[in-house]
Amino acid sequence: MRLRIPNSRGGVRFAGAVVVALLAVTAFASSAQACSYSGARQVFSHWSDPRSYVLAPDGGFENGGSGWSLRGGATVVQGNESYNLNNAGDSKSLSLPQGSSAVSPPICMSIDTPVFRLLARNSGDPSAQLRVEAVYSLLGLLHTDVIETVRAGPSWEPTQPISTVLGLSTIVGTIIPSSIEIRIIPLDNGGAWQIDDVFVDPFSRH
Repeated sequence: MRLRIPNSRGGVRFAGAVVVALLAVTAFASSAQACSYSGARQVFSHWSDPRSYVLAPDGGFENGGSGWSLRGGATVVQGNESYNLNNAGDSKSLSLPQGSSAVSPPICMSIDTPVFRLLARNSGDPSAQLRVEAVYSLLGLLHTDVIETVRAGPSWEPTQPISTVLGLSTIVGTIIPSSIEIRIIPLDNGGAWQIDDVFVDPFSRH
């Protein structure tokens, strides 16, 4: 079967676009092989979550939030989450006062299927909320999607599994593993938030 390329300029442009698209898909598919993690564990099995997770880069804040962008008074403080999900020797967590924000280092994850979880507590107004966003670059443009709004009490508890679905089609999301930054922002004046142990259920792990 022969592929007939029309003689018109429009046909040539279309054929060129098809070639570029195929090359892009090939490149993205190849990059999927590089998105892998090791040492995944069922750290949330106590809450009937069978997924295996790995700790996000300095997700326990034991290295002072290395790689994280902390603004508006967000700071690493003494006091670990009470379940010691990462390590019994951990001793730190992240404080997020009103007006602050924390942005994770880039995390390699599928933009279609994986989830992440973290532990949080709020010793302030119980109606206060914490907003979790995904920040990612796609086709040269920076996007931000709100993916979860969290409420918590004064005791440490894990959030629900938070999906990184970003509104793309299943096919594109499966092909492209995206480098995603997680941004966490308190929304209310009355909250007194701490977070700890940010775990990722990665797209590809072994």
